[in-house]
Amino acid sequence: MFQVKDVNQLKGGVPACLRASTYTQRHSFFHNESMSLQHWSANYPTQTLKSEVATYLNLQGDVFDENKLSKDANWAQFYDRTRNGEPSFKYLIVQDSLCINITPFLVIMVATQPSEVTTRDIIRETWGSRRNWHGKYVLILFLIGKSKEPIEQLLSENDKHKDLIVQDFEDTYENLTLKTRMAFQWMYDFCLKAEFFMKTDSDVYVSPSNLVKYLLSLNENLSQNLFTGHIFENSTPFRSKSAKNYLSYEDYPINFFPPYCSGLGYVISGKLALKIFMIMHHVKPWANEDVYTGFCLKLLGGQPSSPPQNSFFFKQTNLNDKLQTLIAAHWVDQNAMKQLWEIEKASL
Repeated sequence: MFQVKDVNQLKGGVPACLRASTYTQRHSFFHNESMSLQHWSANYPTQTLKSEVATYLNLQGDVFDENKLSKDANWAQFYDRTRNGEPSFKYLIVQDSLCINITPFLVIMVATQPSEVTTRDIIRETWGSRRNWHGKYVLILFLIGKSKEPIEQLLSENDKHKDLIVQDFEDTYENLTLKTRMAFQWMYDFCLKAEFFMKTDSDVYVSPSNLVKYLLSLNENLSQNLFTGHIFENSTPFRSKSAKNYLSYEDYPINFFPPYCSGLGYVISGKLALKIFMIMHHVKPWANEDVYTGFCLKLLGGQPSSPPQNSFFFKQTNLNDKLQTLIAAHWVDQNAMKQLWEIEKASL
């Protein structure tokens, strides 16, 4: 079990070392048949940081205990207690002070490609245009990997909006797991006390209004252990090497997945997100980010909870009459996103 160390380290509610912008540098390598060889370069949390996050959880009465992880051999075989090379990359662009003076109720992180400037602008102009919903502060950030193009354009965009998080890994479909881990890492590094966290994609329409109302309606137990979204159950790995989500027996020697949520958008309590990232420290990633996250939840002994009815839409559908209940909808193009926002905005 991780033990409480020194409560004086929790200045202002956030450990001093978490407010620092630099970290102890280390190097390690990762190879996955579905991912190219990547060099993991520095700037990820040290063991001290991990202990201080555990300290925060302990002080909140939410003890993280490695000895209570799932004992089921199917899942336990993936957890390596000796693994200490948290596979995170160097931040190229990072927002390291957004949670110092204000604690977000909800952080929404949108996975985008470097070239999707117009898409990010449309999100900023539509459902991402407000920061206060029902009296709660909502922070929206964009997750990006390294492009072959010079980084100056992203630097300029970030100078204007201060909402990009970029790390030093190639921005490819195969590396979406690394992008998802980056979202959890940023919470772990810079926004320890956010109450809720959502990961979503750039072709998803999100209603922060409906989401915040839903989160405010939860009882304390569910709000502390929430993991919800569009749930997949009884799914199996793709073993054909030509498959987009190919997963080798070497990386995943089980013929079924635990329940997990679609990456179109899943919502997690802040404390649970921290614990999931602590599990990620010890589980080698593979190239299916949604399953990987659900797997780490399973190791903690958790599983996704059903969302409200008619709130997460995985398949493309007409959404005009669903805006009263919609939380997130997939396959929404730029024009539809603008139209949906105008309809929703008129009802707010």
